[in-house]
Amino acid sequence: MSSSGIHPSMVIRVHAPDRTPRHEAAFDWVLTAVLGLKWRWEDDVDVYQNDVEGVRCHYGASLDLPGAAFPAEGLLSELGQLRHNAPEIEGENADLFAAAFWMGSRMEEFLPQALRDDHGRFDPSGSEPEQKGWLARPVCEEWAFQIGEKLLGEKAWPAHRKRLLEAHRVEPTLDVDSAYAFRGKGAYRTLGATFRDLLRGKLRHAWRRWAVIMGQWKDPYDTYNLASQWHDDHALKVRWFFLLADFGAFDKGLPSSSPLLARLMRTLERQEANEVHWHPGHQAASDGAALKSEFKAFERIMGRPPLASRQHYLRMEPTLSRRRLLGMGIQQDHTEGHAKCTGWRGGFARHRRWYDLEAEILTALELYPFAAMDATFLRYMKVPPEDVPQEMGVLADAVRKTGGPLRFLWHNESLCPEDQWRHWGQVYPAVLKATCER
Repeated sequence: MSSSGIHPSMVIRVHAPDRTPRHEAAFDWVLTAVLGLKWRWEDDVDVYQNDVEGVRCHYGASLDLPGAAFPAEGLLSELGQLRHNAPEIEGENADLFAAAFWMGSRMEEFLPQALRDDHGRFDPSGSEPEQKGWLARPVCEEWAFQIGEKLLGEKAWPAHRKRLLEAHRVEPTLDVDSAYAFRGKGAYRTLGATFRDLLRGKLRHAWRRWAVIMGQWKDPYDTYNLASQWHDDHALKVRWFFLLADFGAFDKGLPSSSPLLARLMRTLERQEANEVHWHPGHQAASDGAALKSEFKAFERIMGRPPLASRQHYLRMEPTLSRRRLLGMGIQQDHTEGHAKCTGWRGGFARHRRWYDLEAEILTALELYPFAAMDATFLRYMKVPPEDVPQEMGVLADAVRKTGGPLRFLWHNESLCPEDQWRHWGQVYPAVLKATCER
């Protein structure tokens, strides 16, 4: 035995009759992504019975077989079928593997009656996870811990659980929808914005715009050095996602041809604590040509293709968007989270492989969930700024119970105490303190 309670070379054997790709996903998410265990399928029941060394478990098989027994209620075998309700998680008919698959595959979002907002995003209002309080915690990881305890037993589980809890960390991510408020917008947009200011009587705003452009004032969205200081205070690694979309109704960042934008992205990536990634635009969620154009823009700026992305407005076409990302070589998608509320949309805090529910296949694309977004507190939940750190602390406490990472989504704009964010100047450092120092 190692200090973790199990031998490092131990491989758990799993027997599941008539298994499907859904079995592959459920067991990969629970045993690999959450519990960090080595395991393999053993389809030959005779080999399974006779191999008495190590840990064994079986799923949906005869209860007479040796090893930990996990009942199967049928969902993992129902390829091509969707269910409105999650499998039972308590009692004799409880199937935690199936429940984790139902939640993690986002099956409810593919139902014809699924609610969607103006941007086509799934609306969790009234959903089973929302009603049962599952969104408030990484519920699939709680189920995984129950499975781990039964599988490893009272001798090995406590030490292994301790190791899993010690893996908890805070992982801030920042979306840069508009790198600068005034700089780098180009002559046409700058002149148009100036005329609008003048027509609306915003003389001071127009004067300030040009003071920034002429280098007399600092751009209010230039909060990058300040953010780096706050991150350094807690020794945090940070992911930045940059919007490179063409100008549109919901895509209003700097043009991807801007030397100013390119310089900022490269400067941030040269800093050891930062990673720079891609933020596909609102239009690109449904427009394959726009997605490809933005991909090439990132590649041109950074001298490498993007490997991670998060959709602007969290907008995705179910299945299609992720298939396109996968086809482009994207390895990580950081879009999983709700705009309307905080919590864990798919029940997982740890990253896991995306299951293509329409093709019924477990893919190589890794989903990196986040639990909260600054705009959610401001626009949807309408939480007073001074209460946001406490709300984030509650989420931190919830995810610490299973040792998963706490990821959250902030914007460079909200670090600037102006306009809709005028009371938010010290919210972000307070959030870092509340989540890192509990």
